[in-house]
Amino acid sequence: MGQPTKEEIIYKLNMILQGKLSREEVSDWASEYVMQDEPNIADEIVWDFLQVVSGVDIKDSPDEYLHVERDLEDWIKKYSDK
Repeated sequence: MGQPTKEEIIYKLNMILQGKLSREEVSDWASEYVMQDEPNIADEIVWDFLQVVSGVDIKDSPDEYLHVERDLEDWIKKYSDK
């Protein structure tokens, strides 16, 4: 399992916004890296971004996600600028 890139994470968030990937799919993907016994992510920005994205599927109520689409857009902007 290679190290993900910032661009790859941004791509996956964009796929959520376009309805091409589910939040759960992206969260599961990010969690595979975050939950490793000995994570091997050299880039601290990517590591931080993965931790944020691993919670993209957290629900605020049975029908609503804690993080709205605007949050995803803000993450994309924030991490694109780093």
